[in-house]
Amino acid sequence: MKHLGLIGGVSPESTAIYYRLLNAHARARLGGQHSANLMINTLDYGIMIKHYDARDWDAFTGEVVAGAERLKAAGADALVITSNTTHVAADAAAAATGLPVIHLLDALCAAMRAAGAARPLLLGTPVVMGEGHYRRELAKRFDHEVVVPSPEDQAMIGRIILGELVHGKVVDKSRGELLEVITRSGADGVILGCTELCMILSDKQGNVPVFDTTALHAKAASDYSFDAE
Repeated sequence: MKHLGLIGGVSPESTAIYYRLLNAHARARLGGQHSANLMINTLDYGIMIKHYDARDWDAFTGEVVAGAERLKAAGADALVITSNTTHVAADAAAAATGLPVIHLLDALCAAMRAAGAARPLLLGTPVVMGEGHYRRELAKRFDHEVVVPSPEDQAMIGRIILGELVHGKVVDKSRGELLEVITRSGADGVILGCTELCMILSDKQGNVPVFDTTALHAKAASDYSFDAE
């Protein structure tokens, strides 16, 4: 089993979900009382959100790279960034450490192709939905249209993620607002492009497939841990 190095903390809520899922995958493969072979470097969310709010991506990336280097020094065989937004630093972490980064978007796009999605709706932080990096990286891997919510809906979704979910708050009214956005979109799939969104939405809601990036990414990381040469 390869040793996974998780870069977490952005936010701690979704990092804990990764930990649970990776251990569940290990038990399913090995049985008994086995658990995943992993280590976690948790970044300080209070620092990271300040860099996010300022759009200071150099400082943001510097924190991620420092975490990646600590994980390499501790013996990690591969890196897992447990956040959609934080994948802005994926290439820099790989370059600084020479370690493979198990990229969330690779897992997401493989799932969308397998499901035949051609016009999925992207939900995430305002940076993921409305700014360039994430959508450019997505377009490199997925050659169909990706729908994004209106600016007003993006602001509402950002409020739910950054004002509620990252603090562990799951509000029924907010779930209803998200479902209304999905219904209005006319999309043929829904990308949960924030690793906290699985706390409030599931694949059993709505009539279109839901692509839970947290679950897909954790499964890909577990597969790598067991299957990589």
